[in-house]
Formats: sequence, structure tokens, C-alpha cells
Amino acid sequence: MSDAKLVGNRGVFSRVGGWIATPGAGIFLLGATLAFGVLGASDTLGRALRTMNRDNSITVKGVAELAVTSDRGSWWGKVRATAATLPEAYAALETSTAALRGFVLSKGISADLIVITSVDISKEMLRDEKGNLTNKIERYTLTQSLGFISPNVEVVRNISQEATALIKDGVEVESGSPVYKVSSIEKTKLELLEQATANAYERAQVLARGSGSGVGGLISAAQGVYQIVAQGSTSSGEYGEYDTSAIEKTARVVVTLEYSVR
Repeated sequence: MSDAKLVGNRGVFSRVGGWIATPGAGIFLLGATLAFGVLGASDTLGRALRTMNRDNSITVKGVAELAVTSDRGSWWGKVRATAATLPEAYAALETSTAALRGFVLSKGISADLIVITSVDISKEMLRDEKGNLTNKIERYTLTQSLGFISPNVEVVRNISQEATALIKDGVEVESGSPVYKVSSIEKTKLELLEQATANAYERAQVLARGSGSGVGGLISAAQGVYQIVAQGSTSSGEYGEYDTSAIEKTARVVVTLEYSVR
């Protein structure tokens, strides 16, 4: 080091030493040191408290089930008629549709509930001796659907099962699968959420007691899947499910709750 730099550094050290020697400087330095120490300790303590708060909690799932009965059913049937000419096919279709409508009425379904769709027409072209299609129409096939919605689900089921008996009378009919629904879904859902929440809290208490702790306040809550499945079904998918094939159903809901532990 050059003599000039050495002299300069000695001057700085001399001035700092002189300031430290002044009254009150030592107390100032001590206070500053303590302040920085407290800040560091506070930050460490804050991180520890945040970690403790996160860890000092318990997460549980609550489940609730309720048996429900469908109170609305719907059904669609389809009739078909085939003939060489369009008027003949239409006449045959009218007869078949009237037969199906009469059958549904005989089961107790009101006429104002019955819906009949428009006629669908398809043409089958004649083939020549080589099997190639020609421009000549060989026959017409007409189809028409008939359906209804009724609160009498038992009647809906009976009609869906017995409609094809008209085949023996020459009616070409197809019976669709009935659809059964529950109109009180929202009310049922609220009841299940209340029960599932109570079930989750009970589970949290059992787990907390096992570790010598108690359940504190609710930190977070989340609803899981809401399912309506056929009664006796063990189906449990990740997404909501709504079975429409069974009259008797089971409504099920899952909730996830997080509580603090004290």
C-alpha cells in the first residue's frame, strides 16, 4: 500500500474512533444492534407462526346420502310404416299412430299430455339387375314419434314395457327407454349439504380427540360431487352424476372442510 493511502486510511479510522469515543455513540450503536436483532427475530418468529398456523389444522370429508323417488317420468315411442306409394305409407302410418295413441290413453295418460311429432319420410331406391341404384323409388318408409311427460312414474314404466305388444296387431312400434327425474333436486341438495357438514365436523372431533386436541374454527369449506344414482348403486365418479333410468334413487353429496386445531 502506498504511503498516501495508508495515511488516508489512518485518517478515516482516526475520525471514526474519535466519534465512537464521544458520549452517547456507544449507546447508539448498541441500540442499532438490538433493533436489527429484533427485526430478524420478528421475521423468523412470523415465519414460524405462519407455518404453525398452516400445520395446526385438520382436513376432513363429510358424506351424506338420502333416498329419493322420481316424481316425473317421460317416454317416447316410434311407429313406422312402409308401402310402395306415399299415400299408402301415410295411411298405414296414421293407423299405427292412432293405435299407439289409443294404447297410451287406455293406460290413463291424459290426451293433453301426449305430443306427436311430424312425419319423417325416407325413400328406398330400386336397384337394377346388377345391384346398382336407379332413379326409381321402390318404397316409402314413414316414421312418427309419440311421447308424454307424467307425474305417474309407474304408468310411464308400464307403457314403456307393454307398448311393443302392439306388434301382434300389425303395428311396427319401437319403445324408447323411459326417463325418470326428481323435481326437488335443489331442496334435497341443501338438506344433504347440511348433513354432510355435520358428518365432517363429527369426524374432525374424533380425529382431534385422538390426538388430545380440540376442533377450532372453520378455515375453509368446499363442496365435492353431487350425485343421484340408482338405488343400490356403488357408482362414485369424480364428476356429478344424474341417473335417469331408475325410479328409486339415492342422492349423495361430499364436502371437504378444514378446521383449526386448538
